[in-house]
Amino acid sequence: MDAEKKTEFLRQWEKYFPGAELPITFFYADDPFDVEKAQPSAQHRCLICDLAQVRQGTPLCFDADGAVCGGAKRYLGFARELAPNFEYFLSCGIPGKLEGERYKKTPELVKALVAEMPQFEAPAKYIVFKRWDALTVDDEPEIIILGLD
Repeated sequence: MDAEKKTEFLRQWEKYFPGAELPITFFYADDPFDVEKAQPSAQHRCLICDLAQVRQGTPLCFDADGAVCGGAKRYLGFARELAPNFEYFLSCGIPGKLEGERYKKTPELVKALVAEMPQFEAPAKYIVFKRWDALTVDDEPEIIILGLD
């Protein structure tokens, strides 16, 4: 990240969005350098929950082992397979067996959605998340996420 661009962005951000939380960024890298690697958890943990640390200013990176949520692994490009009964998980669930998240009305809608999704393979070993002000001259953010509140 060009230091001048980073500084100018911060200046403009404070001018137009005074007091607003800074955006977070992410990019793929084969070497995360000094960024803390997210550790696998024995419990289910959504990657979005981990981003709270990044929002507070702590850079964090994930690899295929650190992204314990099956959705994160797949959609970040670290795995291709879906969990068994994924279509029920994303929709209505299976009474007494699997809680549904109800993002889609029916399992059939989930299957149709998944069938249309392109496959994505992570271009590097790690995905690195950093708040804008934590970027260094070696970082090349690919995505900027605004307005997490």
